[in-house]
Order: sequence, then C-alpha cells, then structure tokens
Amino acid sequence: MAENPENIMERFQTRTINKAGIYMMTFYINGVLTPVIVDDFMPTRAGRLCFASSVDNELWVCLLEKAWAKLYGTYARIEGGDPAFAAVHLEGAPAVTTWHKEIKDKEKFWA
Repeated sequence: MAENPENIMERFQTRTINKAGIYMMTFYINGVLTPVIVDDFMPTRAGRLCFASSVDNELWVCLLEKAWAKLYGTYARIEGGDPAFAAVHLEGAPAVTTWHKEIKDKEKFWA
C-alpha cells in the first residue's frame, strides 16, 4: 500500500499540517468507511518516537498508526498484528494471510 502514495492519501481526510494539530483519517470497519480523529501529540521516550516512524520523518506514518491504535483502544493491542487484518481495514477488501511454512508444495503454490 505504501508503495503507491495515492493509496495512503485516500485514508487521510486532513491532508495538510495544521496549527490545531488535528487530523482525520478513515478506515473500513465492517465494510463501512469510518472516520477517526487524532492529534499530533506523539508518545516519545528520550526525544524519540516510541512507535512507528519513517526514515524521512514523515508525519503520516505516526498519524496513521495513532489512528489505528485509537480504533483498538491502545498501542499495545495493535502489536504484532496480522497484516491481512490491517489490509481489510485500510483497503476495504477481503484479505488472507498465507503462512509459508504451512504450504506443502511451494512450486504448485506459486504456479
């Protein structure tokens, strides 16, 4: 999803940095596009972000993760999640995770 910036931008309803520090994003919850509002106050430790960040210090990474954590009540509840679960909420389409160790015939799987 992050390889195509327009896919990320679709989740953001607030697309510019603002003085209020308030941003709205949308996620698909049970197939319904649902707004989530967060501020730009991020958890830090020793002056560094505690959770998601980007090499280029892009704000969208932190905001998206904060909104996702807000949906689930806390950052602790989103730790180590299934990527397919997140994809459903970000893209609104069904997704499934395939565990490679469970595939018996890998050649047939990729054919």
